[in-house]
Amino acid sequence: MKNIFKKKNKEGAASFYVVAFSTLILVVISMSFAAVIISEVTRTSDDDLSQSAYDAALAGIEDAKLAYYNYQRCLETGQDFTNAQLTDGNSVTCSDIMYWMKPVNADCDMVGHILGRIGKRESGVNGVLIREKSSGDNNMEEAYTCVTIDTGLPDYRANLSSTNTTRVVPVRLGDGESVEAVDKVVISWYSGTDGKEYAWTNWTNTNNANGAVTFPSLTKEAATPPTIAVGLVQTGGRFSLGDFDKTETGGSITRTNRGTVYLVPTKNLNAAKGKNTPDNYIGAYNSTSGINLITNSQITKSNDRTVKNLPYAVYCGEPNSDSEFACSATLELPNPIGGDGRNDETFMFVVSIPYGQPSTDFSLEFFCGNTGCGGGVIGSEQGIEANQATVSSQVRIDSTGRANDLYRRVEARIDTTDTYFPYPLYAIELLGENSSEILMKKNFSVNCEYQSWSGFPSTCGS
Repeated sequence: MKNIFKKKNKEGAASFYVVAFSTLILVVISMSFAAVIISEVTRTSDDDLSQSAYDAALAGIEDAKLAYYNYQRCLETGQDFTNAQLTDGNSVTCSDIMYWMKPVNADCDMVGHILGRIGKRESGVNGVLIREKSSGDNNMEEAYTCVTIDTGLPDYRANLSSTNTTRVVPVRLGDGESVEAVDKVVISWYSGTDGKEYAWTNWTNTNNANGAVTFPSLTKEAATPPTIAVGLVQTGGRFSLGDFDKTETGGSITRTNRGTVYLVPTKNLNAAKGKNTPDNYIGAYNSTSGINLITNSQITKSNDRTVKNLPYAVYCGEPNSDSEFACSATLELPNPIGGDGRNDETFMFVVSIPYGQPSTDFSLEFFCGNTGCGGGVIGSEQGIEANQATVSSQVRIDSTGRANDLYRRVEARIDTTDTYFPYPLYAIELLGENSSEILMKKNFSVNCEYQSWSGFPSTCGS
């Protein structure tokens, strides 16, 4: 009897362990499923809040555009914000708008004040409410909490892509600054947001500078950073259309109303130092100053049809975190034809990617001579040097949106000039579905004026 009793006790203990372990496994699986479900719900909720906060920030951008438009309307009426003060009453006047647009008064509530969404002497602690909704136990509150408009920028920035290969940039400077004093422009391109992969297919990797080609060939793999073209357009106080074909050189002063230089990136320092040979490229890297430099005489020469407009090898080196852009070059500006100073309304740059790829961000910075740009010097904390011009061709809007307690921040640049300025992208464009349709049946000839290139007859009628 004792043996039978002990055997039954052992069988009962085994069943208990089986049930206990099975229960434990089921609890663990259930808790894992619950954790996954809670994680997904939390992530979905956070994504929802993040998108709502982003939408609120975009709403702040749109309100900032309207606020800046109101500011421009006040400027057109001759208003001056030098001594602008807040007025009495509830309505927003131009004096009020000018007051809030002063850099010393520009704070997170400036857009709300200008549009009358926040009282003149109130502080928008929670920002400008955009939407508030409630669904059961879930409440959502959207608002933009801080939106500022910066009108004194150190540079002009834009993007070039296959669908937008050319950008015309009319130059507008800050108050009291004259474009006549601008003598250098720094072009920088290809930032970290464009892509981290560098494909140096522009030039050969040989140490022999003469191994480079005149213009890089378009291969299956797009060269990164890309070749970029920078065109200058300017006039004097008085000009005629014929002045755009003229160049004047003599002594230290060179004059032209237009010019275009082609900048081809390379990591080969010897290539960037390349000699100026008749059928090769020109190295832009200046060993003395340590920068890529295109002189005013070289820009003037690019408008001379009797010489070849060769590309310039720009040394970019390997990518690093010290600089925002991969490539940079300084362009010395020639004087316009005629002398009478540079015309404020006709001073512009045409920046393009000749190969249409890859996409690239670029930046233009304007510098003046020893006399400065004519305006007050802005502190270095704003990124503007003593001899650097402030740019008013764009304004920068910084907007922070909120959805409950989650925040998103968006920065945008808005052009203040006409972005639809008519400018020809091509001299000739051929359209068609196949090669037989795009053949152009036209004979071309060169007149005597442009027959001094190497390889052409030196006399007419040959």
